[in-house]
Amino acid sequence: MGGMAAAPFPGKCFLLLQQVPKPSAALAAAHPLLLGRRRLAALPETAAACVAAAGLVGVAASLLVGRAAEGARREEEEEEEEECSECGGTGLCPRCKGEGFVFKQLPEEAASRARKAAKNMATRYTSGLPTKWTYCNRCSSTRSCTTCGGSGAIPKASSPTTTTL
Repeated sequence: MGGMAAAPFPGKCFLLLQQVPKPSAALAAAHPLLLGRRRLAALPETAAACVAAAGLVGVAASLLVGRAAEGARREEEEEEEEECSECGGTGLCPRCKGEGFVFKQLPEEAASRARKAAKNMATRYTSGLPTKWTYCNRCSSTRSCTTCGGSGAIPKASSPTTTTL
């Protein structure tokens, strides 16, 4: 086999074991640790793998720098906007809470009369609850806040500049 051991996966590994040829008797006496030892030899594929890894790290670093700049722009935009007072920043319609419909509430007197007239506990509990519903007329069933358009933020009003004539 010469001086090289066979690799179990040719082309897949980057290090190959080489057997050191048996040294002469004089060299063996001078360096007894070299007998039968193996050493690793780097293949040219290792250099290519290092270059590929360095390129990959460079690409990842440039992507991270681009994202950091994008994040800074977003922070500046967020500073220019304030939270919507109607929806509290959720972007959902405050009247229907983003459901698109509202229940018609019974007056408290009618609900208490219905509870007293109920025959058993199940109907006594449910008789005061609203049974009819209607589409939300504030958001027209779009489910988003009409003040901020569903974004949850309103652009800050620029300070008015006064000019004297």
